[in-house]
Amino acid sequence: MAKNGLPCFYERSTVIQQRIGHRSIGLKLQNSLGLRVIALFEGAKALLMLMTLLVFIFVFHLNAGALAEALVGELHINPQNHYVSMLLMLAAHFSQGELIAACVCAFLYVIIKLSESIGLWHQRPWGRTLGIASIGVLIPYEVYALLNHYTHFKLIVLLINTGIVVYLLMFFNRRAVH
Repeated sequence: MAKNGLPCFYERSTVIQQRIGHRSIGLKLQNSLGLRVIALFEGAKALLMLMTLLVFIFVFHLNAGALAEALVGELHINPQNHYVSMLLMLAAHFSQGELIAACVCAFLYVIIKLSESIGLWHQRPWGRTLGIASIGVLIPYEVYALLNHYTHFKLIVLLINTGIVVYLLMFFNRRAVH
């Protein structure tokens, strides 16, 4: 305390730092929640892909034709429909090598998304990089697909993915400043 009863400069700066620190803690908690929501969303997508991949391998034994027929039957889709019959014919003509390559790509997707999810959950810079790269690389394709054939679903997917990339860029830039 100074002679006049007011805190000296050092004490005032400490009080100011404590107040700013409380605000940055609140900001960090809000950002942590946002990152955790994104991490859970990306992790859920990865686990869904993994479950789908395991069903395809162990239940359908890499038989795309059987999978397509089962989906058509379960969803009560008319197999005589032009597009459905094309899908069934295409699925029946996949080679074993093509199916294995597709499974390897799907497994790599699972590894990347789970890594991204873990990195974002723990607020690691490499998690942010994976998130921006794995989501951002799809944005040009999503814009192209939206411009070729507009649907509300494509627009929503584009907006969500763009929002996630912008959020990740803003959060980690803000974190570097604080």
